[in-house]
Amino acid sequence: MTPDETVVLTRYVRALCPQQKLDAYTPDAWHDVLGPYDLGDARQAAATVAGRQPFVSPAEIIAEIRRARAGRIRHVHGPGQSPEVPDADPDDVRAYLAALRAQRTRAADPTARRRPLHELLTCTGRPVPKEVTH
Repeated sequence: MTPDETVVLTRYVRALCPQQKLDAYTPDAWHDVLGPYDLGDARQAAATVAGRQPFVSPAEIIAEIRRARAGRIRHVHGPGQSPEVPDADPDDVRAYLAALRAQRTRAADPTARRRPLHELLTCTGRPVPKEVTH
């Protein structure tokens, strides 16, 4: 997630939880924790958490993302099945690990793609600043 996407996420959380205190520094702090995650996954996780409690924390978002990813992986491989062995030489540790990571990424979310910031802001129904559209 980019810093700009983290701002979008914190605004989304504020809309979900209007009683939660968020300030100008919240996106910076949340980005330090949520930076490695995808905005789409984080938004979905925030909505799920907000559906069952009045406040949302980054740790709860991460836990929900992990739960959802594990569910998608189980859905792809089926219950009790392990993933296929990657098509890589197991003696070449780096290549084998890269193949495993690629396989997990595909299984976790095969349709994931990063959307441009102007596209994300357009979804909010508010005017998009000119500096974002370039």
